[in-house]
Amino acid sequence: MRYAAIAAACVSSEGIYTLDGVRHAVGVSMEYKIVPLEQVHTRESQVRQEFDQEFIQELAQSIKRDGILVPIIVRTVGRGYEIVAGEQRWRAGKIAKLKEVPVAIMEADDRRVLEVAMVENLKRKDLQGWEKEDAITAMWGSGAYKTHDDLGRVLDVKGNHVRDILLAGKLRRDEKLPLGSSTRMITTIATLDKGTRKAILEAQESGDLAKDVHKTTKIAASLKKAPQAARPKIVHAIARSGVRLEEADEIAEIAETDQEVDQLVEAKKSLPERDYKAVVSYMKQEKAGGRRPVLKTVVQGDIKIWNAYLNTVEGARDELKLLSPSKCRG
Repeated sequence: MRYAAIAAACVSSEGIYTLDGVRHAVGVSMEYKIVPLEQVHTRESQVRQEFDQEFIQELAQSIKRDGILVPIIVRTVGRGYEIVAGEQRWRAGKIAKLKEVPVAIMEADDRRVLEVAMVENLKRKDLQGWEKEDAITAMWGSGAYKTHDDLGRVLDVKGNHVRDILLAGKLRRDEKLPLGSSTRMITTIATLDKGTRKAILEAQESGDLAKDVHKTTKIAASLKKAPQAARPKIVHAIARSGVRLEEADEIAEIAETDQEVDQLVEAKKSLPERDYKAVVSYMKQEKAGGRRPVLKTVVQGDIKIWNAYLNTVEGARDELKLLSPSKCRG
């Protein structure tokens, strides 16, 4: 029972928590033994889908020196053993040319297997967000859990967190969002439209926009003030045109189209600061009054001239209102 004692007391170089923690978390019994490495094989629906080869090489060197400290969790399948959790240790053991490996054999159905794999992997910091989303989606889709809280209790998280993970996973799959985007980032912008979500995440992946949830939350709040058609251009302005968040907030209040966003960004670059602020102030004032002057005309012309023109048109409109309908025909 040497490995049973080690498993109860040791945390491996991979950073997982003890096997006793896994055992108690999901209520499964385990038998510890040493088996030929060739009898151990991977499971198709493993939680982890990507492996850091550099890390595995380093782990292999550690295993050559100290051996595998924490057994690989497996279940019996046919004449061999299927990996439930610990595939990185198994891969590193192959590189280290081990003939035998320590295993913790559990008896469990597919639901329990997935639960154990998730509990073990959720305690690791290097598991990708999309990998967690896919695994938790599979668990929820099994129909074995009635509520998000039920599944949350197995995973040791709150039910609303499970709901957020499921939403992020759906958006990532349906909209083909970047794998490098975190689950939290996707849920932060989930209330925005599809095109705006894509614009934000692509700007982050290209390095033009910081992967900062706090800043992105503020950007999302500003974008909600703008019509949907103008939002991606505002994201572009923040990411590539050096527009500050407070300036983007003003643009969101004024611009109605993506063309107007471009016009405002260009005006910010070309006009003296005082003139640009005058344009912004004037457009806000007119919009508050229910009027929509042509932005391009305001930017390129003189606001006083535009005001005179607008007042003339409004004056003529008011004069016409005084006439009887019969005189207004034609």
